[in-house]
Amino acid sequence: MNFSKSLIVLAFTSLVMFSCKEKAVVLKSKTEYLAGTTSKSWKNTKAEATNPQGLKVDLVLNQPDCVVDNRLVFYPNNTYEFKEGATKCSPNDPDIILKSNWTFLDNETKFKIDKIVFQGREVNDAVFDIIELNDNVFTGKTSLPLAGVTYEFVATFQPAQ
Repeated sequence: MNFSKSLIVLAFTSLVMFSCKEKAVVLKSKTEYLAGTTSKSWKNTKAEATNPQGLKVDLVLNQPDCVVDNRLVFYPNNTYEFKEGATKCSPNDPDIILKSNWTFLDNETKFKIDKIVFQGREVNDAVFDIIELNDNVFTGKTSLPLAGVTYEFVATFQPAQ
């Protein structure tokens, strides 16, 4: 009887020990989160500007589809393309709006983009504090001067489908 109980306890213990293996966690570099292994497309889902008095405006919310569906495509070689989405504001608009470079700074806590076009304005050497960067979201914060006023700007991107 004791042998049977011991065998059952041993079998149960073995079953519990070997069935509770955790899945291996695969860590990615920030470059892989941002640019994938060959490229990764992102869609701007929120762009909130805050003036010095604290008034916040989501700049994506009121944009036409021909602007909202545009994509940022990042490549692991630190280049990126700003591309037209499915709809164009003008049929003559080029498929690639802009090509430029990006890099991480300060132990990958900041993100620098050499050139962006936002609200019809070109911004050079913008540096964003990285708020969040993973497989599903990329959010960065920076300050942008516009017409003599400096706005806090938070941009959120999600992978483009």
